Amino acid sequence: MKQIIMLLVMTFFAALWSPAQGGEFGSLAAAELKALIDRGEPGLVIIDSRSAQQFQESRIKGAVSLPLFDLEQDPTLPRVPKDARLVFYCSGTT
Repeated sequence: MKQIIMLLVMTFFAALWSPAQGGEFGSLAAAELKALIDRGEPGLVIIDSRSAQQFQESRIKGAVSLPLFDLEQDPTLPRVPKDARLVFYCSGTT
């Protein structure tokens, strides 16, 4: 339930489409992401860029923790297939 609430509260998702999808950037509404998750979208990888503590407290089901600080230090995406459809989310604060 906490995961669903967090998903619905999220107001902004930055989506990075795989090279196979044209390498486009865009945004994704919470309802759109929920639909992708519910139908088991192949190749979908959800990356939580919040702190490890925030990730432990609540997260979207199936999300991979990759804190922004770590991503800034090393921009490679470990454990992510090159043809994956990536969706990043964060706490929405700066």
